[in-house]
Amino acid sequence: MNENLAQRIGTQVRSARHRAGLSQEQVAEAIQVPTLVLSRLERGKLLPTLPTLVSLCGVLRIPVAFLLGGKPPEVPSPSRTVQ
Repeated sequence: MNENLAQRIGTQVRSARHRAGLSQEQVAEAIQVPTLVLSRLERGKLLPTLPTLVSLCGVLRIPVAFLLGGKPPEVPSPSRTVQ
């Protein structure tokens, strides 16, 4: 296992989950894995499978590149109505 990659992904997942205001239990249920798996993933003790990685990105609404060390997704600015 690539420990640096596991640690980076775990840190990014935790950050995105906190930003989304979700608990580990909520995310684990949404991606259909035990909470212990998500906990180990966030602590860098486990690399996610590709399907789990894709599910995490969908639930947390983040690009895969962010989990692999990219910059955080931008918060969309409010739409302006042009008159």
